[in-house]
Amino acid sequence: MVIFCYHSCMTLLNVNQTLFVVFLILGIAVVIILLSLLAFLFIYRSRHVKELTYLKLNKIAQENDYLLLNNYRIHIDDNHVANIDHILITDKFIVIINDFKISGVISGDYNDDELRNINKNKQTQIVNPLNLNINLAKRLALFNDLSFDLIKGLAVVNSDSVINITNNFDQFKIVRLKDLAKEIKRIDSINVKKLKEDNIVRFINYLNENNNK
Repeated sequence: MVIFCYHSCMTLLNVNQTLFVVFLILGIAVVIILLSLLAFLFIYRSRHVKELTYLKLNKIAQENDYLLLNNYRIHIDDNHVANIDHILITDKFIVIINDFKISGVISGDYNDDELRNINKNKQTQIVNPLNLNINLAKRLALFNDLSFDLIKGLAVVNSDSVINITNNFDQFKIVRLKDLAKEIKRIDSINVKKLKEDNIVRFINYLNENNNK
């Protein structure tokens, strides 16, 4: 019955009208497919920020001849051990990078222990990821005879996040995944002396010693 109706309707249309209907149907189908792909990419990027961060950092390291280290464990004190997802050693800085699956609006003060996260109209309190990188940087500087200023910290969150942090400190930042390459480029454009090779070797040896404990 439906097929009969379809053919009957088509016979009432001239060639131009028939082509218009066909292209209209194809256009709607293409739009539906594109929207489905965009939705899939959005969900994938939200759920796989760790894998995507690694892939982006690996590309940055290869293109700029930086050294990329992954998954290191650091003893903060006798009772606390912290994990560093990635360490990027550029010509001038050691950049500590930890990634977090956080979407939505992230707000609060730089010095707060917790930040506010509003996602899908739901507000929660999250541990301030800046504090982790600050504590790690202090530990690494202390045991490697490095200037604290030579260690930067980036907390990477989902690309769809909105970051509203007051009293922001440039040395340690929360950045969206899509802004990661731009932020690293900015960091390494700062006008300071290049890292000494013996400092880099001592730093890597310390990391390896901690991971073997």
